[in-house]
Amino acid sequence: MSRYLYYFIIVTMVTNLIASVPRILMRESENGVILSMIIAVLTGVLLTVIVINLFRHFPHMTFPEILKKSTSKWFYYPILLYFALSWYAAGLITLTTYVLLFNTFLSYETSIIVTTLAFLFIISFGLLMKERSILYITELVLIIFLPVIFFLIVKIYTDPKLEWDFVKVAITYMNVLPSYHTFSASTYVFIGAVNIIIFNKYIKIKKKVGLKQIAILTFVGTFTLFTTYFIPIGFNGFEQIENLTFPWVTTSDSVRMKYSIIERLTFLFVIVFIGVAFISLLIHWYVSLKLFESIFHFKKFTQKEKSITSYLFVLLFGLFAIVVTRRINEFQLVKVSMYFYDLLPIFYSVLIVSLLIAKRRLRG
Repeated sequence: MSRYLYYFIIVTMVTNLIASVPRILMRESENGVILSMIIAVLTGVLLTVIVINLFRHFPHMTFPEILKKSTSKWFYYPILLYFALSWYAAGLITLTTYVLLFNTFLSYETSIIVTTLAFLFIISFGLLMKERSILYITELVLIIFLPVIFFLIVKIYTDPKLEWDFVKVAITYMNVLPSYHTFSASTYVFIGAVNIIIFNKYIKIKKKVGLKQIAILTFVGTFTLFTTYFIPIGFNGFEQIENLTFPWVTTSDSVRMKYSIIERLTFLFVIVFIGVAFISLLIHWYVSLKLFESIFHFKKFTQKEKSITSYLFVLLFGLFAIVVTRRINEFQLVKVSMYFYDLLPIFYSVLIVSLLIAKRRLRG
């Protein structure tokens, strides 16, 4: 399996560590979270393997190219539009989450609009780059930030304030039937591999996903979900956890680095995770942009024989994002995120069925 696929999966997992996923898990702490996470790991790994193995049959082809080559317009236009809107919504949830996070913990007096514009200004440059550049930037950011994230996680795990008795209390609810909301939210952390729908053109998949890759995905997914759910409980207690808006930020604020220049871990924690969130947002919106461009290409909007379709979509992305971030609050964001995650079965079903149809027609 290509290293870039691992990058996509890791970026999604890291970004959702302090996004809406832990908040949803905490809200459902007495409603079968543990069984939901176990089922989600198995389901997430299985779906990831299926999607990657299906794309192996279409080397150097994007999802729009596959559908256009094998199906009719009435079939692929609605599907591409659905995925474009879904990927834009995924990026918008990430953007809104981290804008609210930034304003809450790092710059309370800054206007939401100013913070959103700052995020959008940086993202806009990335959206106009080539696919290979996106892959290289993703690799560079992970090389820089993953060691820091590893240090932060180790620091949190080894902190004496972590009470494993609280974790044991949470484990006592293991026999409760799973909740669909927590299952879908937990499964979402595996969705990073689906970015292959655009980046398959530059990713080489030489053979099927084997047992080694499955073992790695299972271990990383299990560790991520275990850390996401149980560690905030270990610091804040089982009874209080559902009342926290950003459980992981509150958790990181409980840890101190006594001999460091920055004593409060939360500042380093938030800054590093915002850096990774930028990449997650960039990837999601880049995929969305390319999907929209595969449907709508305005030949009339050209300048010096160069189409400005991309610029128009980037502008629309930004304007809509400003409207949303101005009007939504943390609790509404969690509710919207939960509804979005609940649609994952439809998302995967449409993708897998479309690829199976394309595979059959191209071979026939």
